Amino acid sequence: MRVTANVFGVINDAKFTCVGNGHIDVATGDAEITLTYSHCPPDWNILNYSDPLVLLGGYKEEAGGLHMMSLSKGEYHAEATIDFGRGLLLRKTASVRAQGDALMASYSLFGTARVADIASIEPYEEYMIPAGDGQMIAIGLAKWKTTDGKMIQAVQSTRYFFDEPAAVLKQAQVRRFEAHASVDKSGLEYRGRYKTSVRAM
Repeated sequence: MRVTANVFGVINDAKFTCVGNGHIDVATGDAEITLTYSHCPPDWNILNYSDPLVLLGGYKEEAGGLHMMSLSKGEYHAEATIDFGRGLLLRKTASVRAQGDALMASYSLFGTARVADIASIEPYEEYMIPAGDGQMIAIGLAKWKTTDGKMIQAVQSTRYFFDEPAAVLKQAQVRRFEAHASVDKSGLEYRGRYKTSVRAM
């Protein structure tokens, strides 16, 4: 399944835009995405934006887990906070819809973060809990390794909405991804390969 994304953001008082293109195999959960930025805000690193929510529509379903296209009739929304502590946090929103064989996303990303020295992305787990018809709440601990081997951590809390639910999530589930990502010499192009899954708890 093809994926596209358009992002607008203001981080550390600097505006930027980003265009994403890639694909995800719903049978295996394997995905690739390229995110190309207009520029990188100061004291930030594009490796920090490592969880493209457009991919959630194609996570590999395991042991009763349901990805977003199984839970919705082709459209879902998310509102998330990425909290680094000490008053530093990012807020992101996402609207994703299916069109033909593609998932198309619009994002916003705003806030303050001092994460310029990220070198790699650690595996991520998010616990997703039913919150009534057409809603889920979720929480996870995102981690990135720095160039000197230290760890940056952020609590990511998210609320998901489905305008037209296709199914009701009846039990908690966990989504996981492993990402292998790189940034080109300009520092403006992110290339990520993902292994994804969602499993009932």
